[in-house]
Amino acid sequence: MQVNYKSMKKIVIILSILLFLISCELFYPPSADAKVYHIAIALNYQGTDVGNLRGTLNDARALNQTLLGRSTQYSGILMLQDGTDDLSDSSLPIKIHVLNEIQRASERLGGNDLLIVSYSGHGLEDGSWVLYPTTDDRKIFLDANKTVKTELLLSPDELFAAFSSFKGTILLIVDSCYAGNFVQENNTSISLVHPRESYEEAYRRFFSKEDYSGKVFVMAATTRDNTSKEPVGGTPVHGFFTKALLEGLGWDVAQQKLFEVRPNISIDDLYLYVLEHQEFPLEGINPKFYQHPLVSPGPMDLILP
Repeated sequence: MQVNYKSMKKIVIILSILLFLISCELFYPPSADAKVYHIAIALNYQGTDVGNLRGTLNDARALNQTLLGRSTQYSGILMLQDGTDDLSDSSLPIKIHVLNEIQRASERLGGNDLLIVSYSGHGLEDGSWVLYPTTDDRKIFLDANKTVKTELLLSPDELFAAFSSFKGTILLIVDSCYAGNFVQENNTSISLVHPRESYEEAYRRFFSKEDYSGKVFVMAATTRDNTSKEPVGGTPVHGFFTKALLEGLGWDVAQQKLFEVRPNISIDDLYLYVLEHQEFPLEGINPKFYQHPLVSPGPMDLILP
């Protein structure tokens, strides 16, 4: 009988990884005195020349209230655009305001603290956030070809560069089209985005002795090649991803209040909850009719305070 040692090797590697995942996942536990600061960014685009979104402001406000109910050390800022906008308002989500707020948070928070940045709005195919214009005409498109003004865009690279000086842990929650572009790999990650990675490479990276330096955890509403959706009717409207996320945190969407504080809940716990409860298909043939959330790959998990 001929033995296929290569296939057996792959099976052993897969079983080893599964056993390790089950028995020895690493966690960032919350510190008792950890501060939690939330920058909630949301735009509905009323008054601009792009399509309006109905659920974004609800997403930001509900997430803010949910996190407020979970931690006595919580504080945050709502950076909302709702059509009644004043460019002199430092909380209006224009690009420079967002970057300035992240910088202030980096200076204010310490190594044990948690910064949560959430975004609900439009996203371009490279993942870039479409922020509010600073011109009086409130136009986001540059021309009739629907080209977005580049100065309004906050790309994944720019955002992660803004995070680079932060000493603590960061949770990034993105509910926008092509949000999977924010799910970046690190030296010890098993890829959830690129299926071509070999079993041997996955094993090497997962069990590498290299330091795990990724303290940015990401929850994304969809993959890097698909759009994020919200229902066309009903009230209150939330993005399909964020609605399931809020419910996983104990938020009653119908009553718009926190009904249960679920302790020791991790990002992986929330991800599994979203996969089971999202009211929109996770898979399909036509990308218009499904969206699949993503989380950061790797051996680390974050427990929310």
